[in-house]
Amino acid sequence: MQVQSDDIKIFASKLADLEEMVMQAKRVPLSNMCMVDRERTLGIISDLIHNSPKVFQHCQEIVGQESVILAEANKKAQATMESASKQAGGIVSDARQKANHRMQEAQSQSQDALNKAQMQAAAMIREAQENAQNMVKDAEARAAHMVSQQEIVARATMEAEECRQQASDQVDRLYADVYQHIDDVLAQVDRSLSDKLTDIRMTRQQLDQSMR
Repeated sequence: MQVQSDDIKIFASKLADLEEMVMQAKRVPLSNMCMVDRERTLGIISDLIHNSPKVFQHCQEIVGQESVILAEANKKAQATMESASKQAGGIVSDARQKANHRMQEAQSQSQDALNKAQMQAAAMIREAQENAQNMVKDAEARAAHMVSQQEIVARATMEAEECRQQASDQVDRLYADVYQHIDDVLAQVDRSLSDKLTDIRMTRQQLDQSMR
């Protein structure tokens, strides 16, 4: 290849010499012709004729290698595309696994929070019921000891009714607190799930952008 490259350089150099000689040649008066050195001109033309087959052969070899070069380039491009597709598939699979894992974590957390809230609510209701029953029993016991006097009985009855009413009001307040507590827990779970879903959507958008 080095010999052929030198042949091209020589061929180009001789053409440049011929052009320079014509450009610097003296003009024939009253005509568009010029005078050149005959021996030098013939020598340059002889060198061009001698080197031209080698130059043309080198050019033909380059043209002949075009199909080989294109085939190799296509092969490399195909390998690059397959590698990129494989990497993209791995990225998508990994992203799906992460998204599924995050969703499972969110569902587990929400279920745990809901179970805990239900257990707390049940405990609060049982405690309220027990307190109400104890208050009613205490009022009834106090009224039973006062049956000998009508006024005391009436007063005891009134106190028992007031105790029942207070117990009922306390139970209502406890129910309201329990429902509010459950609603707060569910709202927290809803926000957590929304954040997880937002992360998953952002991950999918990034994957879509990287695949385009």
